[in-house]
Amino acid sequence: MKKTGRPSIQEDRIYAHARYTFFYQVELGGFREDLPFYLRELPASPCSVLELGCGTGRVSRALSLAGHLVTGIDLSQAMLREARREEPPGPEAHYACMDMRRLAFAKPFAAVIAPYNTFNLLENSAAVDLCLQEISALLQSGGRLLLQLYLPDAELRGLEGRKRFQFQIFELPGGGKLIKEISKRFLPESGQVALEECYRLRFRRDLPDEDWRYSYTVLGLDVDDWLRLFQGHGLRPVAQYGTYALAPFQEEEHPLLLLALEKQA
Repeated sequence: MKKTGRPSIQEDRIYAHARYTFFYQVELGGFREDLPFYLRELPASPCSVLELGCGTGRVSRALSLAGHLVTGIDLSQAMLREARREEPPGPEAHYACMDMRRLAFAKPFAAVIAPYNTFNLLENSAAVDLCLQEISALLQSGGRLLLQLYLPDAELRGLEGRKRFQFQIFELPGGGKLIKEISKRFLPESGQVALEECYRLRFRRDLPDEDWRYSYTVLGLDVDDWLRLFQGHGLRPVAQYGTYALAPFQEEEHPLLLLALEKQA
């Protein structure tokens, strides 16, 4: 017996489904490679940190255990339930269901972070401007915005709208495999990347297979366009890295950008 799920998902609510939370945990629950960037570039500990798109809390938990005072927000109640369930003994992060374009906090923060391409989920430059306006209002003078951006590479841009395919295989807890198939297509007219992700769950023999498919778009601006948007809100770049090992960013080589920005007085 095979179950095929094809949920209709709004672009900014891909993480809303409980099954996607399971996929996220299998793929990224143990991911730690980006933590040195945040630990290095945050203001001196302890500081107050707001994480945008916190998911199941992997970064929020790590920063709170390092002594920071962390609040994480996400649109997905399923993700937030998992984040609260995973909290270890000791310092706790706090979580809230909130849209990063409509931040509702009375207190300022010393830092705002948006890990693992969260900012790319904003659908266009107008949405980025709205989010940055909210962030700038909440950041203390000299506070920092730290984020990871996905940058479509020259090969994808050169395909002129044709799809590029990738796949990954993950071992499931308790046995079985998760096969993730990804197609990407750059849309030059909008500066977006259209993605389709197919997750194939292949359990042990006593459980039925499942296939799930999600389609959404992310914003695929080049680095100069991103920097113009940030600088328009008084956010000055102070560090740029192109790898999780914190190698200096080289636009022609690196499809990711770890960016530290500081709010000007």
